[in-house]
Amino acid sequence: MHPFFIHVIFNHSILIAAVIGMFRFKYIISDFYPFLIFIWLGLFNDSLSLALILMHRSNTANSNISVFLELAVVLWMFFTWNKEKLKVYICLAITAVVVWLADNFFINSISENNSLFRVFYSFLILFLSIDNLNKLLFFENGRLLTNAKFIICLTFLFYYGFNAFIESFNIFHLGLSSNVLNMLWWMLSFVNLIANLLYALAVLWVPTKVKFILRY
Repeated sequence: MHPFFIHVIFNHSILIAAVIGMFRFKYIISDFYPFLIFIWLGLFNDSLSLALILMHRSNTANSNISVFLELAVVLWMFFTWNKEKLKVYICLAITAVVVWLADNFFINSISENNSLFRVFYSFLILFLSIDNLNKLLFFENGRLLTNAKFIICLTFLFYYGFNAFIESFNIFHLGLSSNVLNMLWWMLSFVNLIANLLYALAVLWVPTKVKFILRY
C-alpha cells in the first residue's frame, strides 16, 4: 500500500471514536459533550484536508483554524470538569487568541504551516491534563483504567507531548534531512493512530445519564 494512504488510514482512525460518539451521544452525561465535539472537529478537519490535498490545494489555512477551534473546545471541556476556575480559563482563552493571531497574521501567514501556536497549545493542554490527572489520582475512588477522564488526559499527555516535540523542529528551522523529517512524520502518524484508538476507548467509558424513577 502507498505510504500516503497508510497515513490517511491512520489519521482517519478517529472515525471509530466519532461513530461511537454518535450512537452514545443521547445517553452520556453532558460533561463530555465538548470531548465529542473535539472528536468530530478532528474528523471534519482530517476529511477536509484530505479533500484539499486530492484537489492539489493547500490544507494549511483550515489546519491553522482547526487547531484554534480544537484548543477552544478543550478549554471548554476542562472548564466543564473544573467549574470553579472560570477566571483562569478566561485568561487562558484570551492568551490563546493573542498567540494565534500573532502567529497567523503578524509573525507568519495563515496560509503557512505555523508551529508557534501549535507548541503553545500543546503545552497548555499538557499542563491542564497533568492538573486533572493529579486530581483523579488523589480524589477518584473508582478504577482509573475505566475512567473516561483519566484515559482522555493520559492520551493528551501522550499525543500533545509528542506533538510539541515535533512542532519545535519547525520553529527553530534546524535544517533536518528529508529522511529524518519523513521518520518524524511516520512517528507522529503512528502516535495519532494510538491516540485515536484511546479516544474511542474513552468514548466507550463515558458515564451515562442517571435515570430517575418516580415512586408512587
